[in-house]
Amino acid sequence: MTGYKLVAFDMDGVLVEMKSSWRYIHECFGTDNSETRKAYLNDEISSQEYMDKDIAMWKSIGKTVHDIEAVFENVPVMKGAHECMHALKAEGIKTAIVSGGLGILARRIAGEMGMDYVIANEINENMEKGILNVSPKNKDIPLKNLARKLRVEKEEIVSVGNSKYDVKMFKVSGMGIAFNPCDDIVVADADVVIKEKDLSLILPYILE
Repeated sequence: MTGYKLVAFDMDGVLVEMKSSWRYIHECFGTDNSETRKAYLNDEISSQEYMDKDIAMWKSIGKTVHDIEAVFENVPVMKGAHECMHALKAEGIKTAIVSGGLGILARRIAGEMGMDYVIANEINENMEKGILNVSPKNKDIPLKNLARKLRVEKEEIVSVGNSKYDVKMFKVSGMGIAFNPCDDIVVADADVVIKEKDLSLILPYILE
């Protein structure tokens, strides 16, 4: 019987194939956030400012929250995702999305697959600002808060991510799985590396 009680998943690149749900919206709307992205990566603006600038860009061309929902409506989940969630639920293991991506997509995916918790970034109804629940650079904080709420110890947590921004989640987990990795940093810090895009492949490591 597995000793794990909680599996935390990044969303972008893990539960869905797109590398960034924010970038996906820009591509669909024809907007360009390359300058604000560069500023964020250079630590010139905060996560909150980065979100707000993206949202303002979308609002300026007349887009609404409902337009974003429509874009995400038919985005498919990663191969093996349904099987993975079903198997974890059968073992009584809680599942969570911890993502710097858009909560609109995260909530849809979680509902579709019966996941237990969603922690992601939201947009207020009037497209005035973002609601920062997960800073990509500090994803350990929401995971630790959830674990504390559930009274789950570090050794009982598995984190699944694909980039350097997920390494901090690995540090507060009993096992870190680099799934569909997009950089060498996440690979170096992971306990398990799975390059094939099939989420069911993580199950043997969790349920052994």
